[in-house]
Amino acid sequence: MNRTLDPCELLAAPGGMVDNIRERTNGQIVIEISSFPELGLAGPDTLRLVADGTLGMVEIYSGYIGGDLPIVDVANLWGVIGDIGTNWKTIEAVQGPIHKIIEERSNGIVLGESYYGNNYYYAAKALRSPDDLKGMKIRSHSTVLGDLINGMGADAQFVAFSEVYTALERGILDAAVTCGPCGAGLRWFEVADYLNGPIISIGVTYITINKDRWEEIPADLQAIMKEEAMAHQKENRRLVEAVWDPLGITENVAGGMEFVEFSPELKAALKQASINVVIPNWVDRNGGPDSEAVSMFNELVGPIVGVTIDANGKAIAN
Repeated sequence: MNRTLDPCELLAAPGGMVDNIRERTNGQIVIEISSFPELGLAGPDTLRLVADGTLGMVEIYSGYIGGDLPIVDVANLWGVIGDIGTNWKTIEAVQGPIHKIIEERSNGIVLGESYYGNNYYYAAKALRSPDDLKGMKIRSHSTVLGDLINGMGADAQFVAFSEVYTALERGILDAAVTCGPCGAGLRWFEVADYLNGPIISIGVTYITINKDRWEEIPADLQAIMKEEAMAHQKENRRLVEAVWDPLGITENVAGGMEFVEFSPELKAALKQASINVVIPNWVDRNGGPDSEAVSMFNELVGPIVGVTIDANGKAIAN
């Protein structure tokens, strides 16, 4: 996705997935890491590009493909998730069915997942109450996040990750949302004064290889690739919670920002925005309350987050 992001660095690091696969296969499998900016690609194109073989392997972010395949956001209906432990449970609950759906739509095989930490508002002002967000132009990186921002009375803008620094610097954006280490990696602390949050929002990406390429690989080498992808997934999960998420705050504060933790009032408003806007809009994108997505939510995710989608497509807090 972008070389500055921690999970991407972990993939390419010495002793990481890419290195270990090359070593354990005696150089028979070599994965070349690149990024969307370097290749001139847009995140929403990833499903198509791996399906037609343009990319042999890709990291698919649910937020980027949620417009075309909204069911993948079933575990990422942010605002209604109260803590990281709950977020992990929602991710685990839908792994099997979501992997199957992505494989069908991408002509691919999902080897494992990468995880990106909680999101924060990088802003020129402190956000201490829901009223502070009214009318702000805020960068979003997914349809669900855009609905959450709009549901709070702000104006969501989709701006490429690599272009956010300049947009903040020039005042085109009033704020931008991303994970703490993600923004620190591109030095957003130079163009924003306050780190507000977090939105509990573990971002999930799916490490997916083109199926035709996969079937050309001998079974013993396939097994090595799967083992290393799962080892990466396990280590990524440990790091995102124990190291990267806390470091995302300290790095930005060291860069000159002030960390402003959301007040109980703001947390309650985020949850209500998710119930009133995020979930109903997601239901509509999936075809309504009788869709496969709603059934999956009510069966697997709703009991975890304490929300049910009714026959009219409305979200009801249990």
